[in-house]
Amino acid sequence: MARFIRTTRGEKVKVLTDTIKVPGLEFARVDDIATDDLTEVLKGVYAVIHVAAPLPGRTNVQDTLDSAISGTQNILEATLKAGIEKIVVTSTFGSLIDPSLAPSFGGINITYKEWGVVSREAAESKADDAYYVYFAAKVLAEKAIWDFAETHPQLDVATILPGFVFGPYAEHYPLPTAAQLGTNGWIYSIVAGGTPAFIPPFIVDVRDIAKAHLLALNVPRKPIGEKRYIANGGNLTWPQAVAHLNKVRPDIKTAPIEKFGDLPGPASTLDTTHTEEDLNFGEWIKPEDTIVAAADAIVALQKTW
Repeated sequence: MARFIRTTRGEKVKVLTDTIKVPGLEFARVDDIATDDLTEVLKGVYAVIHVAAPLPGRTNVQDTLDSAISGTQNILEATLKAGIEKIVVTSTFGSLIDPSLAPSFGGINITYKEWGVVSREAAESKADDAYYVYFAAKVLAEKAIWDFAETHPQLDVATILPGFVFGPYAEHYPLPTAAQLGTNGWIYSIVAGGTPAFIPPFIVDVRDIAKAHLLALNVPRKPIGEKRYIANGGNLTWPQAVAHLNKVRPDIKTAPIEKFGDLPGPASTLDTTHTEEDLNFGEWIKPEDTIVAAADAIVALQKTW
């Protein structure tokens, strides 16, 4: 039977071990991804999938940058030391553009060959802008990944670059609290009658993100930077999402569509052609279906609070 090891912080490892009973799934404690010794955790491991990153505003600017950059560096070095070749890392569409995300509203087609340009100093100068800091950290972290891969060719690296991730919660995992909703917090706001701020309308289902990570493990080696895979189901603005929810889930009482603001410019698109060809991905879950699945999950979740 295959073994899967998931790392987690602090006492959460005991909670997960006690509540999740999936054959072959184990949990290991890693308190600080940037500094902990991962030698024991990686023993007997064939491949690494690194998905951890502090969400915007959860930590200060220094911790956000250190966790994203130093944490990724530590995992790469530990993977190399353990003799593991395959590693897939979750990046973000934000690595493709400026951390302000302004190009998202420029009416352009964004491909996997694009790169955001930012420095640590620029991120620190915008410490009061949590989203700028988050996306800057992701740009810098992914650049560090490919720089490391270039000097350590024994590693076979892939990165997944999702749009905004929504969808249902995993069946086997403990349900989140109101403070742990992540990007589904925007859907919670809509379900509760609120009007979340506009975001780039790049929508992808969490189930497709999981699928992309697993498929990326099977792609043969390619030149440095060629295994960057944009993951996005399509574009859907908040007004469009709310209109669809009103149609298929009339029991959910949203704010009037006209209360949701327009985008500041024409929406750009994320080009997933490279992903679909390299991963033989198949069909993406439609953004409308993703939003409905997320809303249904939030409605069910509220009944447990």
